[in-house]
Amino acid sequence: MKDFDLHIHTRLIFGAGNEQKFYKAVANLGKNAMIIIGGGSVKRLGYLNRVKDGLSKAGLESVVFEGIEPNPTAETIGKAAAKGIENKNDIFVALGGGSVMDAAKAISTLVYAGETDIWPYVLGGSKMGKLKGMLPLAAIPTTAATASEVTPYAVISKHDENGKSPLGYPFMRPTVSWMNPEFTLELPATVTRDGASDILSHVFENYILGGNQSPMADRYSEGVIETVVKTLPQVIEDPDNYELRARLLWASNLALNGYQHAGRAPSGFVMHSIEHAISGYYPDIAHGRGLATIYPAYFRWLWKNDRCRDRFAQLGERIFKVSEDDTSQAALAFISAFEDWLRDNDLYQPLSDLGVKSSSFEDIAAYTVKIYGQDGQLDAAGPLTKEDIVTILEMTERQK
Repeated sequence: MKDFDLHIHTRLIFGAGNEQKFYKAVANLGKNAMIIIGGGSVKRLGYLNRVKDGLSKAGLESVVFEGIEPNPTAETIGKAAAKGIENKNDIFVALGGGSVMDAAKAISTLVYAGETDIWPYVLGGSKMGKLKGMLPLAAIPTTAATASEVTPYAVISKHDENGKSPLGYPFMRPTVSWMNPEFTLELPATVTRDGASDILSHVFENYILGGNQSPMADRYSEGVIETVVKTLPQVIEDPDNYELRARLLWASNLALNGYQHAGRAPSGFVMHSIEHAISGYYPDIAHGRGLATIYPAYFRWLWKNDRCRDRFAQLGERIFKVSEDDTSQAALAFISAFEDWLRDNDLYQPLSDLGVKSSSFEDIAAYTVKIYGQDGQLDAAGPLTKEDIVTILEMTERQK
């Protein structure tokens, strides 16, 4: 096993029955809360009033900031930070999906710093790495997807630059998160599917590129993958099933809490880098849907270039019970089986179906290597250049 350094300080409170425990935990962190939400579904479904009432009974005052976009923008985050500074909010509560939680992290860091512009601090920005802390943050995820309730990262967009870039600091993890599967019961099928795709991406990224040094991390990751592969179709058939929703929500957290790559060689998030560039250029694309579209082309590109075939072959045997003695054929069999799973779950399509024009491929690839690469390339078990990314984007068009 490789050496690793793992620190997870977020308190995770799971389940509908632990609601009061969450409010008491938040009350220990501050007294003047800003509740951050997205487009309004949490209001329509009654979740916002439920949380406001719970916080009030625990002794907290609260204001609401509404309007975080699906790909949260630096401009909206700046407006929320200005309001937080004006209100002297001392704790922030994110109620929503990954975008809301990401935005809340950025808002909390800006209010801590007394500033209102997050864009200079993102990867590639002029002040990258210079944030010093954030005010306490509590998170309530309403989707099973990003695991932002436990991670120290946020991804921010800036439309006038066609930009989408992350920032991350150890202090950016939420202090406490309440994972209540009830809040995912009303998710539409498309959002549920996109979320499942995002969960899978978090374990695929390092599993494929990270090598064979940590069999325990492999088994852990395979457990997450198998849970999602089996549970997603069941949830689509029975969307009001609390137990099934709970499995997806917990799988989401387990996929990105750090344990999934412990002991393996470090690797970049190549698919995420490409997808962030795509949805930075086309902000209406859901992150999980973009990832689902990239999977087949990226996997086949790796296979064609004789990279990570043993890792794909192992996934084929353990997830889809592929029986092939030849590693190359076993790897290809996994890719084909996974493509079938994507088709069966309405997650298989070309980029053009998402509104992505081939004329933008060059710009997307250039942005990917500029922001996420080094010396003009990414590392995908070997060099991945701008030209290679264009090839992968073009390969998605065969996914009809």
